[in-house]
Amino acid sequence: MSTFRYIEIPPAAHLRDFIDTYWIMETGALYQPREVRLYADGTTDLFVNMGSNKPLLNNKPLLPGTIYFGGTMTASSVIRRMPDSFMIGIRFKPGGFAFFYKLPLQELADEIIEFPDHFLSDLLDMDDLVTDRLDIFFTGKIKNTRNLLDLAKTVENHKGIITVDHLAEHHHLSNRTLERLFNEHMGISPKEFIKVTRFQQVLKRIRRKDFDESFSQLAFETGYYDHAHLTNEVKRYSGLSPTALASLYRPY
Repeated sequence: MSTFRYIEIPPAAHLRDFIDTYWIMETGALYQPREVRLYADGTTDLFVNMGSNKPLLNNKPLLPGTIYFGGTMTASSVIRRMPDSFMIGIRFKPGGFAFFYKLPLQELADEIIEFPDHFLSDLLDMDDLVTDRLDIFFTGKIKNTRNLLDLAKTVENHKGIITVDHLAEHHHLSNRTLERLFNEHMGISPKEFIKVTRFQQVLKRIRRKDFDESFSQLAFETGYYDHAHLTNEVKRYSGLSPTALASLYRPY
């Protein structure tokens, strides 16, 4: 294999409220090393390097055979892909990780840490049944815990154009309770999640070229105060200016 392959496989239907996707990333022997930017999206991941090389994530080498946990992203990251690599991961929806594991998520936002779950590691031999084994494993681990799923869905349904006060009122919660729930189960504040969700809507519009080349108009339509506000937020969550981000999706 000399090319790059990335695929996503949905989990079993009863897990889709918690798990976004299982993913596989593979490169061949002739693949040229390259850096790829990842954008803040409010999700968390478990992933393992099953190859022999050491890709770099924010200059951190990902060791072969090691499972890693990636906390909720509130900033852009850079992964350096290497040839002859093979990685498999589980991406959890916002608030979904807390259904299966208990970690101090507030301390782990934007962090990458080793995650020595030997039971999970035993399941990750790459064959046609790996996702079936993961479905069974995570089904057995679901915990009955208060969670953020409905809160996250409300923010996403509003495309990030919602205030913390409105979110709390909509779900009949105090702002203090709302803050605690987000910090415990996502690792970031509700305000931060709203901002990340709004950025994701901008990113979708830019990818689809669904705007008229006026970033001021795009800012207005996606809930920002003005062009400068949009620019600052896009730079924070993508590492690029809106113009530079849009240039990535222009046809050549």
